[in-house]
Amino acid sequence: MKRNRQPFKSLIERTISKLAQDESGKRQHYRPVYSLHKWWARRSGAQFRSIILLAAGLDDGLFEIDETGGLLESSKYFHPPNLERLIVFDPFMGGGTTLVEANRLGAKVIGCDINPVSYWIVRESLRPIDLQQLSSIFDNLNETVGESIREIYRTDCVVCGRKNCEGLHVFWIREIICPKCSKQVPLYKRTLLNKGLKRNKPISEENKASIFCANCFSLNTWEGSGICTCNACNAEFDPMKGTFDHGRFCCPNCGEAGQKLAEVAGNSRLMTERIVAIEYWCPSCKKRLYKSPDSKDYSRIKEIERQFRETKEDMTLPHQSIPKGSSSRRWRTHGYRYYSQIFSSRQLLALNFVEQSLGKTSYEYRDAFVTILSNSLEYNNMMTPYNYPHRKLHHLFTYHSFPLTTTPVENSFWGSANMGAGTFVNCYQRYLKAKLYCRRPFEKYKDASGRIRTVFTPTERIEAKFVDTFQHLTKEKRGAMLFCRDSSHVPEIPDNSVDLVITDPPYFDNVHYSELSNFFYVWLRLLIENEYFEEKYVSPENEAVVNLGMGKDSKKYQQIMVSVFKECRRVLKEEGTLAFTFHHSKLQAWWAILCALRESGFSINTSFPVNSEYKMNPHIRQKDTLDMDLVLFCKPRLDILTSLSTPAQLLERALRFALDSNMARTRKEAVIRFIGNILRIASSSNIQYDWFAGAMKQLERELDLNISKKGVISFNHLHKRLHKGN
Repeated sequence: MKRNRQPFKSLIERTISKLAQDESGKRQHYRPVYSLHKWWARRSGAQFRSIILLAAGLDDGLFEIDETGGLLESSKYFHPPNLERLIVFDPFMGGGTTLVEANRLGAKVIGCDINPVSYWIVRESLRPIDLQQLSSIFDNLNETVGESIREIYRTDCVVCGRKNCEGLHVFWIREIICPKCSKQVPLYKRTLLNKGLKRNKPISEENKASIFCANCFSLNTWEGSGICTCNACNAEFDPMKGTFDHGRFCCPNCGEAGQKLAEVAGNSRLMTERIVAIEYWCPSCKKRLYKSPDSKDYSRIKEIERQFRETKEDMTLPHQSIPKGSSSRRWRTHGYRYYSQIFSSRQLLALNFVEQSLGKTSYEYRDAFVTILSNSLEYNNMMTPYNYPHRKLHHLFTYHSFPLTTTPVENSFWGSANMGAGTFVNCYQRYLKAKLYCRRPFEKYKDASGRIRTVFTPTERIEAKFVDTFQHLTKEKRGAMLFCRDSSHVPEIPDNSVDLVITDPPYFDNVHYSELSNFFYVWLRLLIENEYFEEKYVSPENEAVVNLGMGKDSKKYQQIMVSVFKECRRVLKEEGTLAFTFHHSKLQAWWAILCALRESGFSINTSFPVNSEYKMNPHIRQKDTLDMDLVLFCKPRLDILTSLSTPAQLLERALRFALDSNMARTRKEAVIRFIGNILRIASSSNIQYDWFAGAMKQLERELDLNISKKGVISFNHLHKRLHKGN
């Protein structure tokens, strides 16, 4: 087949971006190993596989395409040589993408992270396990504790009368006492539970939406327009209107409007919950249906509350308060001060049922099921919202923060084999698929027609042999050393001994890892015996994150980055490469990274942008944000920093390169290319922040002028051209 030779760098960038975006949209299908447990802001495996291969000097033939623009399976990306002679170090291992991809390629790996949850996830991702024995233990759990947990979610069908149907979701509404009239105020934005029983169909007479009455909370149906009259109490209400929005509520009893929920809830007026509906599966009707809770449902909840009160003192529960911080501020200001308050009594009982059932399981398999249990927490709490148009549960971390949900939906904790998201069964299946993928990895990509193709890589696998010393690492195939500590001091790694440092450092103030991971940590420390889980919380002390809620500013972030990069410079061979990704909309964040590189003795050789975010990612959707990664390849700098001899000319060349219509297709891409070029120039010079900031202002002026010269892009014309498919 005829091969199409695009300009080398352009081909690399476009292909990595396409692979990364496709994977990010369906990570659980493209690379199941990364669905083993939640981690935040994961970069795609395809992106880091590419970065590792490029850093290893395997750029020639990495991607080959045919005349239609389709990726060829003969590309070296799919069939690279074994990297067993290389040692790869990641000082910010996070969710483990670098280490997993490097281990898969045969390299020896060293990972370090200050966060114990990171350590646990990476360890679980890399360690081999007997899947037959794992499945046998699960089958036993499913028949025993699984049945006990399913029992506390059962309900009767209101259509056919079948008893003990399997509950799927329980819909709750939070309430607050009105400061003016002292009556309960239900807090909701709308009364819709769904947009009809047929997904992706509009609400209509044939596809009626399920709604609750704004007066008596009984269930009704709605055809999609006009006022609804309740079948139970005859009250009239608009299903699209509620009592709460944008942090303020209106009391339906006295009419007092504009009250700030945070202020009221923060003044010791704790919110309570009211159950309004149950979604369940009826085997006789063979449908997912909705119902108002009946007397039997209320009795079941009352019995659960009694059982919880009587056994609470003997239960395994996190007693830690929620620490102050930027991400936790929302929970704390609304009266939630302890992690245990984020869960219902039924959820806490279910968690303890599982924990007790694992008591005699050997540590190897207990650790696996603890990981599964921990992963299920983000779907089994009382802050999870419901995606009512698609009739599915959202997980807690749809955004990189702790949400305040006034209409939480309680998941059926154990679940069944083919329904629900984030149930224990579902998370077990994720773990199993992850480990099957580790045994037989594959790559998925879309061909020119958009069809997803799968390429198995039979010489690869994801399986580490954990060692304690560097000497053992060098002798062990697929050896791995993992550290849970500050990455600025890793004396176990000798000087000039690492071939590649590949990492994805914290993006300034984007994600507050220690705060968010405490949600899992407070449970993990109760369920496992590990030296890294002895403290009450994940320590934020030396975490490279700007978190003003914890008193950590950009200066502290830069200091930590300098110390870590200096350690990377120490352990990296002189001919080695430091490669990492970064993105941020704040100039201050880029300056901090530049200063860290310069002070630690690195200079940037080259860089390129990667559009790695899935276009529907809620973190970037409909936001004016710099959503592209900049991939930077750095080398140890052997000479001293110099002054720029011709700063004006260098700036002019950088501007023209950024605005080159053959390279930059969007304004954002022009900006990220310019940042990369300026960072490369500045990394070997002693320029100051004023010149750096001035250069960025000059770029913005050039973009706003919309100059249309030969070789310089006009973004208005460009967008028209792109829409025509050119």
